[in-house]
Amino acid sequence: MNKKNKSLKILRTITLVMCIVLVGLLLNACQTSVNLNKVALPSESNPLVSKKSTAADFAYPTKDPSIEDGKKSFGQNCASCHSFKTESGKQTFTLKYINSVTPSHLFKVITSNEKHPSFKDKLSRQERWDIVMYLRYELFGLPKEFEDIKTKFGGNCAVCHGTRGFADGNIHYYLNPLPANFNQFDRLYEKTDETLFDEISNGIPWTAMPPWANRIDKDKHFTFDDKFRWELVKYVRQFGYSTEKDPLRQEKLFKSNRTNKD
Repeated sequence: MNKKNKSLKILRTITLVMCIVLVGLLLNACQTSVNLNKVALPSESNPLVSKKSTAADFAYPTKDPSIEDGKKSFGQNCASCHSFKTESGKQTFTLKYINSVTPSHLFKVITSNEKHPSFKDKLSRQERWDIVMYLRYELFGLPKEFEDIKTKFGGNCAVCHGTRGFADGNIHYYLNPLPANFNQFDRLYEKTDETLFDEISNGIPWTAMPPWANRIDKDKHFTFDDKFRWELVKYVRQFGYSTEKDPLRQEKLFKSNRTNKD
């Protein structure tokens, strides 16, 4: 009986070894059948990381873009080809175009668009954002009656969005989802002006944002008509840039000018 058990164990061992050898032979046959000449190895024409992804060089700003600095950069880098008025030989920016594209789209155009010279290696990301927001400011700008709009925003919108647009209004604790934070670049820069106007007008489904189109404020005696809602869009946009000069950049430019003179 013991001899029979030993014979069975030996047979099982031999069978197992043969299976392992057979599997190894099959794997080796599969590997050798691959034509290595057809394997696409990384090269200049076929890089491991695509040029398109590296050229994008996209990131949201680390601080509010400066309109003053953007104006200067636009004059030095863009004004030779672009204009805000009809000028011979120049491509004119229009309000309709600005209202229909996101700030992020404009940033990508001057960074990695094949039809536009790239400023990726010439200007920092912050400087490119300065140009984008200056371009928008020049055409869209602030509300004409800024203080009046600010007061009306405070009386109707700030209860959710906060007076400074940080989504910290008195009732924001009770809202789910939370109200929009207008200082959040990855939110505000991914919406067109037309989208913001539509959300103000018609509200946002499944949120606490109601439709404001033609609503009447009986206390201040005004209506949320089309004109006023567009002024609100302008007011919301101003949370995403600064009209003051960037002191750090001004110091950098001053030192650079001193060095060039010396």
